[in-house]
Amino acid sequence: MIFLKSRNGSRRRSSLRFAATVALSALLWSSAIALPASAEVAAAEPQSKLERQVESWVATLSKQKPFQDWQAADPQIAALGPGTHSWLVLFTKEGRDIGYMVVHAVTDGSFQLGEYGIGPYSLYSLQQLKRSLVYSGLLSEDEVGLIAAAKQYVHPFAAAWEVRVGEHAYWLDAKTAEQLPVDKPQWKSLFGAASPFLGQAASPAVDRLKLNELFDAYERLPWLTKEAPFPAEDAQKLQKRLDSGKPLRYVTEPFGDAMLYAAPVIGYQRWSNGRIDIALDMEGTRFIPLDALLEGGLFYR
Repeated sequence: MIFLKSRNGSRRRSSLRFAATVALSALLWSSAIALPASAEVAAAEPQSKLERQVESWVATLSKQKPFQDWQAADPQIAALGPGTHSWLVLFTKEGRDIGYMVVHAVTDGSFQLGEYGIGPYSLYSLQQLKRSLVYSGLLSEDEVGLIAAAKQYVHPFAAAWEVRVGEHAYWLDAKTAEQLPVDKPQWKSLFGAASPFLGQAASPAVDRLKLNELFDAYERLPWLTKEAPFPAEDAQKLQKRLDSGKPLRYVTEPFGDAMLYAAPVIGYQRWSNGRIDIALDMEGTRFIPLDALLEGGLFYR
């Protein structure tokens, strides 16, 4: 749980028409060459390979109802943290966050779609961050404008803001903006040698999207009562349970015993090549590749 136009009258009239034509042509020509640069139609800059790939994924995803607004959205691409070779794409419409995606570079020169999501608070939402800092009492309203915030991303559950105010440093979750029980040395110790997850590629088409009703993951605590985890590595069993609308929880402890995430699993999206992305309810709907979730956590009924 846890964003721009004189002798003969007939001959005289002919001369006047000719003069008017010359004058008008001169006026139009002089106006054209006098147009300011801002009024000229600028040649569109060629899209980068990354921008073309993002556009392709948007074209595919926006065919699904939850992503329809992405067609008219303004994508903003920015590097995602130091040394990650990854990018954060934020989608905004009329000044509001409506979604995001994380893109990873692959050694062959291509790009891989990582996690992505929809909702009013995107991954690394500054609005969410500032609100959380003030609400939790870490900073005052006056101090929040003085923060220096850096993005740190290793995988979906090791995604954080590193916030500095003077000599103080705070680490907060990149999606929920909850404070994390780590400092810089601990982060480096836990994730320093890790690289972003690069699993199965997203194919050119989505085969199925299933979204269920929201629920509270803490209505039951099966991870505490020692219930057997759900065998989510069996993709058919996982999809069958979600297709039937039955609840499923995802639990992970990326920082050890110091913190536990328990998120409601509310559906999935399956691509035509078999890749499955699990939909979690976390301040909006967050789609994370199943392989990435199995790598660091467990599912419970």
